[in-house]
Amino acid sequence: MSHDLHAELSGWLDCYFEAWNRYDVERMKALWDLGEPDVTYVAEECQPFHGWDAIFSYWGVDRSALERLLTWHSLHAVQAADDCAIAFFHANWSTYIPGNRLYPKPFGGPVRITIVLRRKTGAWHAIHYAEAPEASLIQLRRAHEAAVDPRLHERLAANGVRY
Repeated sequence: MSHDLHAELSGWLDCYFEAWNRYDVERMKALWDLGEPDVTYVAEECQPFHGWDAIFSYWGVDRSALERLLTWHSLHAVQAADDCAIAFFHANWSTYIPGNRLYPKPFGGPVRITIVLRRKTGAWHAIHYAEAPEASLIQLRRAHEAAVDPRLHERLAANGVRY
C-alpha cells in the first residue's frame, strides 16, 4: 500500500469514526457515494442492507441517548484501480445504553471491517461496507488466555515451554 493511499484512507476512517462517535448522520452520508444506487452496508448485528432506503432506515434510529466510542486500527488497503480502493481494518465498538436491564454497564467488542471506496471529485467515498465479528470461540479463547495467572506463564517458561 502506498504511503499516500494509507494516509488518505486513514484520514477518511478518522472522519467516518468521528461522525459515528457523534452520531452525525449527515456527515456519515457525506463520506459515502450517494450517487451509487447499489450500495451495501453490513453491520455485524443485522442482516445486510442493500440500497439507500435500507441504510438510511438503519442510520435513522434515534441513538441520541447512547454513549459510544468506536475506534479503528491496523489498516491494510489496496488501490484496485485509479478510482477504487479496498480497505481492511480492525475496529472496536463500545457503547452504553442508559437504563438497559440486559446490559446495565458499558459493553463492546472487536470487529473486522472491509470497505470499498470510490474516488470522486478528488475524495474517497464508500460504496460497500461489511463488518465481520471474530467468532465467539476466538473471543472466548482470548478471554480465557487473558485470565491466566502470570505466575503460570513464568513457571512454564522456566520449564522450557514456549508458545
